[in-house]
Amino acid sequence: MNAPVNALGYLVTRSFVNGVLFRLRRLRQPKYLLGAILGAAYFYFYFGRFLAVSRMPWGAESGPASPHGLEIGAAILFVATIVLSWILPASRAAIAFTEAEIAFLFPAPITRRTLVIMRLVKSQFALLLFSAFMTLLSGRFHLGSEVWMRIGGWWVIMNTLNMHRLGASFALQRLRERGMADGKRRVLVVLVLVAFVALVEFMRRSLPPPPDLATALRGGGEITNYIVQLLHTGPLRYVLAPFKLVVAPNFAHEGVTFLRALLPALGIMALHFIWVVRADVSFEDASIEAAKKRAAFLAARGRGELRARGKSDKARTPLWRLRPTGFAPIAFIWKSLLKSGGRRTLGRWAAFFAVLAAGAFALGRVEYLTKPLVVTAFIIGGGCYIALLISFVMIGQLSAAQLRQGIATMDLLKTYPIPGWQIALGELAGPVLLGSLMQWCSLGIGLMLLSIAPPLHPHLGTITAIAGGIALLLPIFNLSTAILPCAGALLYPGWFRPQESTGPGIENTGMKLILGIAQLLAVVVAMIPVAFFGAVAFFAVAKFTTAAEWPALAAGGTAMLILAMETGLGIAWLGSLYDKFDVSSES
Repeated sequence: MNAPVNALGYLVTRSFVNGVLFRLRRLRQPKYLLGAILGAAYFYFYFGRFLAVSRMPWGAESGPASPHGLEIGAAILFVATIVLSWILPASRAAIAFTEAEIAFLFPAPITRRTLVIMRLVKSQFALLLFSAFMTLLSGRFHLGSEVWMRIGGWWVIMNTLNMHRLGASFALQRLRERGMADGKRRVLVVLVLVAFVALVEFMRRSLPPPPDLATALRGGGEITNYIVQLLHTGPLRYVLAPFKLVVAPNFAHEGVTFLRALLPALGIMALHFIWVVRADVSFEDASIEAAKKRAAFLAARGRGELRARGKSDKARTPLWRLRPTGFAPIAFIWKSLLKSGGRRTLGRWAAFFAVLAAGAFALGRVEYLTKPLVVTAFIIGGGCYIALLISFVMIGQLSAAQLRQGIATMDLLKTYPIPGWQIALGELAGPVLLGSLMQWCSLGIGLMLLSIAPPLHPHLGTITAIAGGIALLLPIFNLSTAILPCAGALLYPGWFRPQESTGPGIENTGMKLILGIAQLLAVVVAMIPVAFFGAVAFFAVAKFTTAAEWPALAAGGTAMLILAMETGLGIAWLGSLYDKFDVSSES
């Protein structure tokens, strides 16, 4: 037994060391070194404020933020997470192994119990990092020696959750293997229902009377005190007791108190360990399937495909039948629409926006709106405009992802008699078209919903005109903002191809910062001539007319023309990068 254990230990330690060495060697390249420096600076300046500032008022003795109240709140969150692991489990009991680990370990003379232990041991480093990160976010690094108590408390919580989720998946898998007709499962369900009904009835009789609503709404902490009283009365106190034991080490302030709270928490964690290790459940097939899905996801991410894990590759119905001849960018648009889900997925999105538009139109025709309806309209309308703002960044990233997929087949595209600017225009046009359609829908629905507010009624015509002008500018603006991310993918393709064996490190954050800052500067520089010539046209026309519409139309038309010219130059530049791109030098 010592030989397999030693081999497993060697595998785990060497995998960790090799991953660290790989990231360190990658820093020899200037682009990764610069990205790592910027990423480290970002994390330092962003999270450094948590090192010296306490985020929790631990000294308070009462109120919702008191240590006792926070401990109860943490126990309730722990209960909710445990319940979700049973309500929303994985489809099958699977342990995360890579394809290399499966090929090396599964045929080896190693028991399932040893594989489970190996997986739990391998997860400890990630759990320790997460525990330190949560301690940092809570602003408790300034507490001196208590930092180790906080990290240890988080480590116990995360280990218990991790093992409970794994044990729950094993238990449910065993029940699935026995089938729904199993008498034991039926008896278990009946017993759970009976216990739940008895618990509800017992709680109803033993709970204290609630406070007066009018008094509670005036403040004073009546509601908070009542909730704390509920959690200390009747069966809830006993239901929460084991969960409070798990989270208790995270709220200790002295070494003796921490050790006293740590012993029962470690005991519960040890029971979970025994439960998981002794569960004799067949997880090999599910682990192999999960490893294949993960490998496919990493391969797709390396090619730049933004696809979800486990996404089906079923045949999709295109929106129209593509002709064998015609303008080349139309074929790229057809491909983008097909990769986005085809007729079925796009039809669902169209139905979703149609329902929202119909609801917004109906609300606008109601003579008297209640306050809840007005608040709902404001929330949905504001959400539409927030989605509109987010889309300005996302469209460029989606276009770059579309282009990265084309890089994988660049050697084939170069054999076609298609100029580079048509390839660039086609790769950009698909995501830009989809993004612009969603922006138009969000803009229109948000305008209809927000127009029901009385303060906007006097200026509704002006707001509608401005929204219409923005809608006309959106496609050209989206096309212009997508040029730089795509150019970056052609100039530095290595930055956009994460390795499959190891995930991107801190340098990836720095690279994203560099590209984000460059994209923002490019947008600002591109908007300077647009704003200048638009202002010149506005004041020039304003000298010959007193109406406000004509200067606005002249300014908008001029701005659109200048932006279109800049976009055309950008696409021509992108096409030249396509023509000069050497696939063999980037492989």
